Amino acid sequence: MKLPILVLAFLPTLLLAQVNQDATRFVQAVAKINDDHARNPGQALESSLATKLPGDAKSALQRLIHAKPESALAPALRQCAEAALDLDLAADFDRIRLRLEEVSPDEAKKLGRIVSRPRFLVRGIGDFANGYLERFADVLDAVLKGYDEVFGFAEFSKVPGKKLRVRVHLEPEIKQPPHFAPEFPWHSEIDFPVSDASELRSPTPKGQFLFYGLCHELGHVIAMWGDLKTMEDHHSWAHYTGVTIVEHLADKLKGSPLLQPLGDSRWRSLARERTLPVNQTPASLKSAPGVMKLLIGLHESVGPRAIGDAINFLDREGKSRRLNRVRYYRFTDFRRALAATIKEEDKKKAALAVMDGAR
Repeated sequence: MKLPILVLAFLPTLLLAQVNQDATRFVQAVAKINDDHARNPGQALESSLATKLPGDAKSALQRLIHAKPESALAPALRQCAEAALDLDLAADFDRIRLRLEEVSPDEAKKLGRIVSRPRFLVRGIGDFANGYLERFADVLDAVLKGYDEVFGFAEFSKVPGKKLRVRVHLEPEIKQPPHFAPEFPWHSEIDFPVSDASELRSPTPKGQFLFYGLCHELGHVIAMWGDLKTMEDHHSWAHYTGVTIVEHLADKLKGSPLLQPLGDSRWRSLARERTLPVNQTPASLKSAPGVMKLLIGLHESVGPRAIGDAINFLDREGKSRRLNRVRYYRFTDFRRALAATIKEEDKKKAALAVMDGAR
């Protein structure tokens, strides 16, 4: 049966409207789930959030993946792929990417590939060697376990229950170090440029400490200090956590194939920081060396687990300042948290003496 000429004339418009409608439905459904969770996270994990995707949103995505190619399809698929990443819908992301490779290989290349683990999602953009992203994920797993063992932080992402994201992108040259990208609405992401497509190596031939950089940026993800105008820690907090974790993993995984290409501990370690002339200054909240001396003093007097317990205490209180849901702390509140969580009186006195000496 032939369609009337009038219907044939409007068919491209109808198809375009359906593509846009389906993409919008899927994207909005993901956003609603994430918004609802951000307002009341409770104990839910991202893996359980994915089960809340409505049936009509799933159907919309299914129609979109099987839609006939036309000008709006590639942008719609790209939009839905980004939304799938926001809810860690790894299988849906892969389905969309495969369809996008058929419709627009260039757009599919920009989309990249992902490796999803229980605590994070690694997204690789670039022509990486087979297995690169999986090995990067193994390193990140080890780093997170190191943080668990040393500090015991309860939360990493700015919205509890949401996985961390790391965006690994291949560049001809690393012009900026890894950095915490706090602008995303529901999760914490680390932007991670690399220039070697075969393996994560650190330091790089140009002396860039990428392994330390990963450990460092996780420190920023866990805790920011002050506010948008004043960095109360003068950037020393993430440096302290970074060198502490590098040193811990170098000792724990000595001889492990995982750490063979990662030799940062020779230049980035807590032991080295203790000996640097710049860190021989008195503890103070007025300079980066002063804050570093303060944190080293706490590390030596009560141990890093007490530092983690104090941060966890502040999170449970829910009184930390939130900027785009990123947690910002004050050292005055941190002192109060140390006093509340350290049970042994001699250690409590030691910790408070360190804090009170940094004026």
